[in-house]
Amino acid sequence: MKKSLIAAAMVGAFAAPAAMADVTISGAINLGIEVVKSSDDKQGLGIPSLTRNQLNANYSNINIASSDDIGNGNKIIFNYQLVVDPSTFANPVNRNSYLGIAGGWGAFKMGSNENVYERHMYQADPLDGAVGPGGNLMILGTPGAGTAFEVSQAPCLVTGCVGFYRRTDHTIWYESPNFSGFTFEVDYTLSAYKTTIGGVTVDPKVLSAGVKWQPEGAPFYVDFAIEQHDDMFGTVKIAGATTATGSSDDAMQIGAGWTFGDLSLHVRYEMLSYETDGTSAGDVNKVERDAEWVGLKWALPSGYVGAEIGIANDYDCEITAGSCSAPDTGAKMYGIGYFHNLSKQSQLQFIYARTDNDAAGTYTQAAAPNGGAPGSDHDVFHIGIKHTF
Repeated sequence: MKKSLIAAAMVGAFAAPAAMADVTISGAINLGIEVVKSSDDKQGLGIPSLTRNQLNANYSNINIASSDDIGNGNKIIFNYQLVVDPSTFANPVNRNSYLGIAGGWGAFKMGSNENVYERHMYQADPLDGAVGPGGNLMILGTPGAGTAFEVSQAPCLVTGCVGFYRRTDHTIWYESPNFSGFTFEVDYTLSAYKTTIGGVTVDPKVLSAGVKWQPEGAPFYVDFAIEQHDDMFGTVKIAGATTATGSSDDAMQIGAGWTFGDLSLHVRYEMLSYETDGTSAGDVNKVERDAEWVGLKWALPSGYVGAEIGIANDYDCEITAGSCSAPDTGAKMYGIGYFHNLSKQSQLQFIYARTDNDAAGTYTQAAAPNGGAPGSDHDVFHIGIKHTF
């Protein structure tokens, strides 16, 4: 009896891998030691400078993927991505996961999605960590650390409501096939967060769309993306007084890149607009800001060097009875890094980045101690290891 049980267990152990041959596990663990410093604020708020030593796992993740051929060139596709952080006891959480169907006509997916607007930024980031030290999501896709209309907004119906660098749940999307170098994607969230606040119905939704032209083998690319947010702020208080009936926020970016031998250059321009509905005369109801980005990557036999500069300009704003100004709300970010290949799977990383805020600017670095303090400047130095599998 025991022998038959042992034999059955052994057969099962060898049979399981064959049955799961279409399942793949991949990912990247990116962990390093950081020194992060934030200066005191420039608004007389009494927020002091602070320096921290910490571990940063950046975009560490594990992916479980599978596909099933259903005939006629079509297949069912599945991906589940977990954020992992070896530096803390936090449990893994879902990041980008979906179930869908793909074929020669493209792919339809449904799940939680890192929308195309955000992903267009990644190729322009030479420091390997869009939200890590020196990441371009510290300048692009945001008006600063959680701010719009020059004040914090509440309630925020969906996490990260001011950011256009976002993932959304309850999302469906379509990815096109490659048409002689042209590809496009459209992402749309369903009305899972529709609710009523103070007798007003709000329906937070996101529409993200992007197109890219990169002919096969060509040393260049051009891309364009837009994203629209409806009612992300719900019914919000403007200047602590008036309750709005909804919001409509828009983003646009255009980018390009060229490769000349071992040197790659990336440029990008972005405009963000935040607008509320139903505000009273004299209240701020619209804020706009634009930003520019330049990234440079130099390939070496041992790895590569990356450098970047991002510039977020001051807000332009409107009130229901005219225009207004928001001076000194911009920032500049500089970054440089050296990435040394230890093998095909492992890499040493050395990154330095600095954010210089104007007196009322609130742009930050990842995990900066005074991230939201107006006018606080931030420095980060990161030494780490990245291991892919």
